[in-house]
Amino acid sequence: MPNQKDDRNQEFLRLAKSLGADHAAIITPDKIPFAASLRQSCDQNYCGRFNSCWVGPPAIGEVEALMQQVREFPRALVVQTVGQLEDSFDYEGMMAAKETHTSVFRSLLPEIRRRFADRQTLALSCGCCDLCPSCTYPAEPCLDPDNAVSAVEAYGINVNPMLTACDLKYNNGPNTVSYVSLFFLP
Repeated sequence: MPNQKDDRNQEFLRLAKSLGADHAAIITPDKIPFAASLRQSCDQNYCGRFNSCWVGPPAIGEVEALMQQVREFPRALVVQTVGQLEDSFDYEGMMAAKETHTSVFRSLLPEIRRRFADRQTLALSCGCCDLCPSCTYPAEPCLDPDNAVSAVEAYGINVNPMLTACDLKYNNGPNTVSYVSLFFLP
């Protein structure tokens, strides 16, 4: 007989899909593969946002502390969207797919927070926060700390093997791009 937590997990999977996720899964942090070395991509400024955002490195702290923070949650909702591309070099298609993913993420975020209004959650999305046109870091406090979110990789989470652990695919076929976000839940 399913228990209440199983029912809640199914509720979150249905909610994610109803808001536009192509795939969703629940994972426990003990199944999440971490690689502190992923932060080297941040430190080498591959995304062009290093040291320019309140919720990105180095402002968010050491990767080991962030990995420990994630491990303290009992479960996470994995949300994936898949975008179709004209070809593997379709940069405009990739950016359009990222916008779609961000829209799904931003629709799901208040729903998750509403359901856990009295408990801590943690939301991580794809890429460094781009909520504001220009981040106030480091001169002024964050303009929207309740909605600013860090990147999955900034927490040392290795997405490809994590998706495998969830029975999801990293590569969803030719001429596609996939984006992933996580919601850590109590």
